[in-house]
Amino acid sequence: MKKLFLLLTILAGTVYAASAQYYNNNNNNTPTTKIGVGLSSGFAVGAASGAYPEAGGISVNFEFPINKSAVSLLLTTGYTFYVSQGGYSFGYYGNGFGASTYNYGSVASFIPVEAGLKIYVAPKVFLEGYAGASFNVNAYPGDYTGQTTAFIYSPGIGYSLPMGYSGKNRLDISLAYENRVEPGGGYSQIAAKAVWNFAL
Repeated sequence: MKKLFLLLTILAGTVYAASAQYYNNNNNNTPTTKIGVGLSSGFAVGAASGAYPEAGGISVNFEFPINKSAVSLLLTTGYTFYVSQGGYSFGYYGNGFGASTYNYGSVASFIPVEAGLKIYVAPKVFLEGYAGASFNVNAYPGDYTGQTTAFIYSPGIGYSLPMGYSGKNRLDISLAYENRVEPGGGYSQIAAKAVWNFAL
């Protein structure tokens, strides 16, 4: 209990110090709600990495500043995929009545829905963390995974670059770890992310 209290005290102090530094050194002191569009590319780690080594995704993100602090509430959803060893391709061959399509390899597909926090520890440097649910959207519910819905979490660290004259629109570049938790191991990855945030 004492260790938990100490950890919460340190976290609160860090957030307070970060808030003061962030708003004293940031030219744009007004927090703004933002919508973002993100792309990610990474490599799988853990149980599924042998069969599905490559990962990627797209996302839609919402950022809601919490008063005049360095902390924002985050909401995100999108599409995450893992590509089988050797890649994936599809095409069309033949003509007339003998025509058909073909595909090589496979893709494990998921839709994550998550909430989280973003903390600016310096004017342009942030820590963020998400947690939520990951939904299996493959052709059959049991494809590539033992669970149709699983817990997912993702911590990361990044750097925020202003876009445009006002500086309210920003490009966030980050490195994140993501894990879809399943018995016996799930899908996890280390990914580089780019999110284009636009003030609302």
